Amino acid sequence: MRARRERWFEISDEGLVRRARERPLGRLLLEAVQNALDAGAANVAVELGPSELVVSDDASVGISDERLVYTVFLSDKVDDPTRRGRMGRGLKELLSTCERARVETTGATLVFDAEGRHVEPSVRAGGTRLVLGRATSDDERARAVELLRLTIPPRGVTLRVDGRVVRRPRPFLGLPSCELETVAVDGGVERATMRATSLAVYVPRKGEAPRLFEMGVPVQRWNVPWHVDVGQRIPLGDTRDQVPERFALAVKATLLEALLHRLDRRDLRGDWVNDVIARWPVTTTLLDAYVSRVFPKGSVLGATATDAPSLAHDDRARQLGAHIVEAASLSHGAYVALGRVLETSADFVARRGSELRGVEVEASETQRRFAEAVRWIAREIAGSRVRVRFYAAPPDPLGVLEEARTDVTSRIVTFNVEGRLRFDDVLDAHTLGIVLHELAHLVTPEHDHRFVDRLQFLAGLFARRLAEDPGLAALLRGC
Repeated sequence: MRARRERWFEISDEGLVRRARERPLGRLLLEAVQNALDAGAANVAVELGPSELVVSDDASVGISDERLVYTVFLSDKVDDPTRRGRMGRGLKELLSTCERARVETTGATLVFDAEGRHVEPSVRAGGTRLVLGRATSDDERARAVELLRLTIPPRGVTLRVDGRVVRRPRPFLGLPSCELETVAVDGGVERATMRATSLAVYVPRKGEAPRLFEMGVPVQRWNVPWHVDVGQRIPLGDTRDQVPERFALAVKATLLEALLHRLDRRDLRGDWVNDVIARWPVTTTLLDAYVSRVFPKGSVLGATATDAPSLAHDDRARQLGAHIVEAASLSHGAYVALGRVLETSADFVARRGSELRGVEVEASETQRRFAEAVRWIAREIAGSRVRVRFYAAPPDPLGVLEEARTDVTSRIVTFNVEGRLRFDDVLDAHTLGIVLHELAHLVTPEHDHRFVDRLQFLAGLFARRLAEDPGLAALLRGC
């Protein structure tokens, strides 16, 4: 125990006023509301007039020690994480912003006016009533009412703001046991500690932006689609309107784990989900589940802009049936995280290259005539000389069947005899499309604008040659 010592410090009323005046009126009035809720009141009322503000409650007891009204940093809540206040400062800051004030509670009424602080007798049997003399503008009161009406009163508690009852929002989900950071006092020192608590998730009331709450008291707006109320003290800054980023991420991660299988693909692409994936150490199991719900089957990570040599792998991976998750669509943190459960396009191409080599087969007579027709089209339409080979390969585990491939360097076009190609009719629509597709790749292995332009040119030129030479179709079928 630290030895008791005489008073060392004084507090500047002007300094306290200056600091308190920086806080919005609604935020200051919430300090009084949370005190009433902590006292167990069943009814709390706030009235806002242009020159006077009144906050009253019907708690069974009032303020037990009058020093709690005027002694800064003195609090009777410091040892209980399930009570909202902890700094012994909120009520004093509210009073300091007023020109005059009366605090009517059990046993005494404290009066603050131009002459100082006075104590008068009180006839109240319970509860507390604050009468605050402070000039306010219409806009200031309107913003205060808006903030006060965000409060989520505990069940069985009625909160009225300017005579109107504050309705609780519609419940969406309850999480009864979540390990989250809280604030406790140990040996007279305020410390952060982990403690099991509950999270209550609500659908925002009409016109409300989603917010994070501390036991029903609104703290800050955030990018999660719901109101989320933490059932214990949460780490807060001096003005009680912001939590540390790490705490917000922890709550978001808890929500994502609980809601992953209830959210659709659009919801899972929300910024708040990306925050968790990119910046929180989520489990591999959660990442796997996230990927399976957000990205198509067969997704791989595309190359980054700084990895130019790997960009060609993206195009080849598409040819092999993969869906490319574009690196540019992801933050760096998300890209790194997804790399724990997704292949890169380069790794996919390397693996699939070995899987899809297939078995080279000897061409039949029909296939030799087909090869001759392909070489004619390559020479007369594409202006290139190619060699033609055949191989047999079944569909991959994803059901993708590669029907042909082109080696640009060796100028070899290889066709899969297990595919849907009509080797007896090179002019079959599907077959001719594959042939022209592969010949277009002789100018570029990628599916870029050059490839599209080349494919369009070859198709147009070939159609023109067929129209100009009626015997060409018979010639090619007879090759």
